[in-house]
Amino acid sequence: MKIERSEISDFLPAPKITKVGDYLYTSTIYPMNSDEGVILSNPKMGQMGSSDIELQTELCFDILNEYLGKFGSDFNKLIKVEVCLASEEDFFEFKSVWKARLGDKLPARTTLVVGDNFPMPGCKISIDAIALDGSSNLNLEYLNDPESDANMAAECAPHAVRAGDFVFCSAFTASDFVNGIAVGKPPGFPNYGNNAQMQMEYICQRLNRVLAQVGTSLENCVDSQLYETDLLNFHAVDGVTASYMGVCPPRSSMGVNSLVVPGALCAPNLTVLIPNEKLNKEQSFDGLRWHPVSVRGVNFSPTMVVGDWRFFAGQIPTNDFKSYEGVSDGMKLTLSEIEQQTNFTMELLTEQLEANNTDWENCFQVRMYLIEPRRDFRIFKRAWKKLFPDASKAPALVYIPSVQENGKTGIMFDGPLIEIDPTCIAK
Repeated sequence: MKIERSEISDFLPAPKITKVGDYLYTSTIYPMNSDEGVILSNPKMGQMGSSDIELQTELCFDILNEYLGKFGSDFNKLIKVEVCLASEEDFFEFKSVWKARLGDKLPARTTLVVGDNFPMPGCKISIDAIALDGSSNLNLEYLNDPESDANMAAECAPHAVRAGDFVFCSAFTASDFVNGIAVGKPPGFPNYGNNAQMQMEYICQRLNRVLAQVGTSLENCVDSQLYETDLLNFHAVDGVTASYMGVCPPRSSMGVNSLVVPGALCAPNLTVLIPNEKLNKEQSFDGLRWHPVSVRGVNFSPTMVVGDWRFFAGQIPTNDFKSYEGVSDGMKLTLSEIEQQTNFTMELLTEQLEANNTDWENCFQVRMYLIEPRRDFRIFKRAWKKLFPDASKAPALVYIPSVQENGKTGIMFDGPLIEIDPTCIAK
């Protein structure tokens, strides 16, 4: 396999879209087409005109269509779209545009509510997508729970889409898509059970029913992002995923403002392998200075090797999961905290990539999480440009604001400002 890259994004130091094998991966798309900022509705029109979310979603899909066209692809070849919204109240109007633009072949979808935390004011939405290359001969298979397809009316997205050897799952909550969250502690018995644990059990059981239709299960999960509204629920959820996944996949565990469905506490964003003679998952600990399993007892793999694919867990700027690399208090006005943390995190990841027979030239997508985007995004961009002076060789860059519902950091402990999650192929 080799990586092909489009021209550079207008607003990010990264290609608009990358191709690896049959698959396309976009950088984050914002509702902007000029330096004037995000597109906004005419306030004088009020309810007689289009809303901000309607106009911004339409523009994001226009830009996505342009990106896909660079490799001869289109909306019919979309596998999965990941959406960040500023407010859960915008979901219904977003979904209306989604249905109108995508028609009958609806991709899998992850929808996160990240609050008013985009790098630019007035932004209501960002999207990124995975699709098939226009010349790919792979077929897309749309998967739903054999017990109910109520998600198609409520979410307008399937539970998962199979594309070749991988299944890309929607990050749905523990909703029955009719009444809302389907499980929880019984009324009047607050000390019996754990809501987050029950919700993840419900999600995992349903996903295994979905995955069984194409001969796989959560035991073959090779990459994951776990989104939670309150990171205090992490321990309960982590134990459930470990019981279903066996050798747990690489993971980023991030806080988000909301998950659209009232009462939802968690949603896993998963890529699952359909194993065969050529592809099986293999855990690797090569190139690590530390792994938190030995410190905190959490369940994830730092690296998963799947043939030529390399999936890596999200990395934060820490040597030991007890402290973090940062600027001393006496130098905070002289040196940049986010620049130092970005550079140190990339240093750790470089060692890990090279120990697993890959490098940054063979990285096709990076997920990047910031907890203070309005303060740090500009300086992060400058640091990233120094790391990739030739942006035509950089990976696609996906940015997700990460702040919990209570406003606290979306990273697992206080101090780190950034988490970086790369995906690569072998040299």
